[in-house]
Amino acid sequence: MTSPVTAPATSAAHHRPTAALLRALATDRTAPPYPALRRITEELGAGRPLLADQPRLRDLLELTAAADPRLFHVMFLHHCMTVGPALDYGAQPADVAALASGARIGAALMTELGRGNSSAAIRTEARLDRASGDFVLHTPEPGAAKYPVNAADPDTPRLAVVSARLRIDEADHGVFLFLVELRDARGTTPGVTVRPHPPTTLLPLDYATVRFDRVRVPRHRWLADGAALTADGRLHDPAGGPDARTRRSLGMSRFACGAVTAGLAAAARAAVALALPHATRRITAERGGGERTALDHLDQQRLLFGAAADAYAATVLARRVTAAAWDVPAGGGRGDGPAPEVMRTLALTKVAVSRLADRAVARCRSATGALGFFSENRLVDYQALTTAFQSGCGDNRMILLDAARSLAAADAPVPPDAPAPAGEHGPASDEDGLTPLFHAHEGLLHGELTTGLAAAAEDGSDPADAWDEHSRPARALATAHLTRTAADALAAHATDDPVAAELLRAARLDRAVTGSARYLLSGLATPDHVRTWSAALDGVHRRLRHRTDDVVALMDTPPELLDAPIAGPDYVTALTGG
Repeated sequence: MTSPVTAPATSAAHHRPTAALLRALATDRTAPPYPALRRITEELGAGRPLLADQPRLRDLLELTAAADPRLFHVMFLHHCMTVGPALDYGAQPADVAALASGARIGAALMTELGRGNSSAAIRTEARLDRASGDFVLHTPEPGAAKYPVNAADPDTPRLAVVSARLRIDEADHGVFLFLVELRDARGTTPGVTVRPHPPTTLLPLDYATVRFDRVRVPRHRWLADGAALTADGRLHDPAGGPDARTRRSLGMSRFACGAVTAGLAAAARAAVALALPHATRRITAERGGGERTALDHLDQQRLLFGAAADAYAATVLARRVTAAAWDVPAGGGRGDGPAPEVMRTLALTKVAVSRLADRAVARCRSATGALGFFSENRLVDYQALTTAFQSGCGDNRMILLDAARSLAAADAPVPPDAPAPAGEHGPASDEDGLTPLFHAHEGLLHGELTTGLAAAAEDGSDPADAWDEHSRPARALATAHLTRTAADALAAHATDDPVAAELLRAARLDRAVTGSARYLLSGLATPDHVRTWSAALDGVHRRLRHRTDDVVALMDTPPELLDAPIAGPDYVTALTGG
């Protein structure tokens, strides 16, 4: 993760004007979110894509994630996963304007039902009709149906980005993107079948499967991305071939990475902003008599300041990738896109942020006990969002395995300093001597994986079987790489705020303590190291207990968005009515 560092916290002065609007829109979190999406788009966009103003869109998505995770979900699908590819791959101005104004609500139809890795093996077809010059979109088998899709609401006109394999006669030219009208004011487009599914318990939305039966797509809605057809129907594609074109089309996922990381980090901060003040008001009865607030207990401090550290770290990491995720040079359809290493960084950042955010919310739910179980206190809704994106926007496990292939093909990382041998005190390249540890662990796992793969090759093993057999060390290497790069980013993040610095230190120490069994088994640490890390982490938590208000302020969540009984000064009255 090597993108430039930017400030981790949203400017309150920047986003307060939209907080009141979002608060008004989020009062009924059971209502369909599309009217709210359209109203926000109309009032804030002024007909111009919000993606053109990255800080503003990021603020808006963060506020929406705190106010209503369902609304955030449809917001990012519209403004990032539909408008983003429309701009980047060369949509017509009229279609961009329809989306930017909210006249059409976007949808992204990429993954298919029948294969777990369907994004790389799309079977939906778009065949050139030589007579008209347009395309005929078709689902050749049930397993090629697009799923999951948010498109079942019958009252919302939808213009979707659809991935389909371009075929000219019998030649396969790779996966291109098309803008497809799923529904207009008159109803569903002829040939489009939208099969609604029951709302899921977590993140309930209008989920559906979508199939196409020879749907005609006009030429101007082909997101050609610099490709062109000659008069006799031959394709000229600057991407260089079917495989390169497919990779370029899959690159639209970068728009999701920028949005999802921002939203998950914001949901984690909102969870802390709810649970941490609540712990200062929640009274516990001591076994030996007397009463204390919940936060006076070290175990609660570990949970809640640990959650705050996770949320703040997630924010720092998310903010580092916004520009790379959302950059759209003037004039779409350039036929390239971010370099593979940038795409890998974006995907791994999504894994890191989703894990941090999920753990932050889980810690807040644990700290609030039974109250954290109920949706009225919001934490379950935030957990729904963080749970959904363990698989959404690319499955975390698959992202790690894909990253491991690239890591195994590259040289092992070079530690900045030699790690301390077991039994000696660690080096001092950072406050707690963790940087060499994380680097050395990644290097050790790199060696183990490459040695195992080399031995399998010498034995004549099938490469696919060899990778399958080595999936456990492969995922371990990618996880160690993720830990190392995230820790490096947090260590490099400059801040003059002592509370922010404590949270960043806690996040790094937490990584060491959580992974201590692995470091002990590898011989990179001793029990004394682990005890030292644990004591240092508890010391951070105790110091932060005296700066609770400052920690909450760093979560940068407008109080008016935290509509929950536990958010108020008297949660007992809020829950009992008197």
